[in-house]
Amino acid sequence: MKYIIGTFFLTVLHTVFLFSVSFSQDTIKPQPLPPQPAADDLPADPPSRFDLVFNRGLMLVSSTQDSVPISGSNSGTFFIGGGIKFPLANNTMGIRATPGIAFSRIQYNQTSIKTFPTIPDSLSFTLTGEKHSLIYAELPLGFYVNISRDEDNDPKFFVEGGGYLGYLFSASYKSKYVNSDGQRVKTQISDLEKISDEFQRIRYGIYARVGYKWASLYYSFRLSALFDEFANDPPRGGAGYKNPIIPPMEVGLTIFL
Repeated sequence: MKYIIGTFFLTVLHTVFLFSVSFSQDTIKPQPLPPQPAADDLPADPPSRFDLVFNRGLMLVSSTQDSVPISGSNSGTFFIGGGIKFPLANNTMGIRATPGIAFSRIQYNQTSIKTFPTIPDSLSFTLTGEKHSLIYAELPLGFYVNISRDEDNDPKFFVEGGGYLGYLFSASYKSKYVNSDGQRVKTQISDLEKISDEFQRIRYGIYARVGYKWASLYYSFRLSALFDEFANDPPRGGAGYKNPIIPPMEVGLTIFL
């Protein structure tokens, strides 16, 4: 009798369990997911306002003037800085400030008419290398126009123009020659920026860029003189003093990262 009652009780519990599971499946229905926006409807990322700027310019040398022969392919400026953009009109245009450091080099050719830089009369050896190395703290400031932009509102084709101002805080002169014993000798004179009649401490000029995305062609024109006045080359005429003519134009490439 107890066995029959226990079996009946278990059967009732099993029936109730199956009924509750079936009822819950019928009454609890899955809720549909909210519609997802299409890819074209997603908001665009804000345009990037900061970048790392690398610029390499080569000096444009057309001819030797005032007995200052310069190697254009070995002369010019390497600049590294941090670009900060201030977009205007939904990033169709804007202002870019790029504080950084400019490393400038002037490489001189050795010719029979070279009178600048001058070397001591006691040095009877022909120089095999000669250059000035200059380091400036520099601030280019320009206005750019984005001709076209990508889906993130970052520039594709763009043009830029502006000016730059630099302050000289390091200058040196280096030379190389082979002495009478056949040894290669290197010399260096540092701290030339501290000599009042050697260099002008401030340099300034204008520049322009035409680019696509992260690369652009670069042009600059220096409006200031680099050196203070020096005596004219007597065989080429004229008395008095003037600034050595160092070509003011550079062309090169700018990379934005």
